[in-house]
Amino acid sequence: MKVSVALLLLCYLSITYGQENNQPNIWTEVRDVRDMVVELKVKLDMVMKENANMAQQIQELKKENAGITEQLKISENQLEAIKRENAEQPKVAFSADLGKRGDLGPQSTEITLTFNNIFTNTGNNYNPATGLFTAPVKGVYYFRFTACGVQIRQSLGASLHKNGQKIVSVGQWRNHDQHRYASNAAVLQLEVGDVVCVKLLPGYTIYDSPDNLSTFSGFLIFPL
Repeated sequence: MKVSVALLLLCYLSITYGQENNQPNIWTEVRDVRDMVVELKVKLDMVMKENANMAQQIQELKKENAGITEQLKISENQLEAIKRENAEQPKVAFSADLGKRGDLGPQSTEITLTFNNIFTNTGNNYNPATGLFTAPVKGVYYFRFTACGVQIRQSLGASLHKNGQKIVSVGQWRNHDQHRYASNAAVLQLEVGDVVCVKLLPGYTIYDSPDNLSTFSGFLIFPL
């Protein structure tokens, strides 16, 4: 009986030993798996750090975009305000030529020159029939006029008037045998209904031709 048990035990150990020799080393596989897990953990940590950095950059970009969006809204509001202001501001401008072909004058008294060849009359505040500009709004205006003369024995002269008061003048004395030009300008503060015109000085002449040599212009710089 004891011999039989011993034999059986010997057979079992032989079989077990043979199986162990035929199977791979499990500890080697465990170490390989462990190394893979460690490597994956390192890579995962790197990816998570990169994702955290990207998330932070995204938040910064969102803040920057929010600031840009706010600036755009402010700029758009300012642009709309400027558009409304420009739309509400009156548009006033005119420019005209004397329209006469030849000489005018000399006269014994001042006469208002009617520049009736209209180039521009935005707002229709200049009357080409009377030569008068009437201010539609209180504001600061710019006016300029040019006079031409060709008569050898006559002098060239004209003046800018506001409500009948002489503001500035131009003039050239006689004895010129060629085209002569004289220009002047003024910036005036006008009230509603103030009148501005150009007058021919007594004893002086002015000349015009199809080349539009004698002109009168003005425009609103800004309202008050």
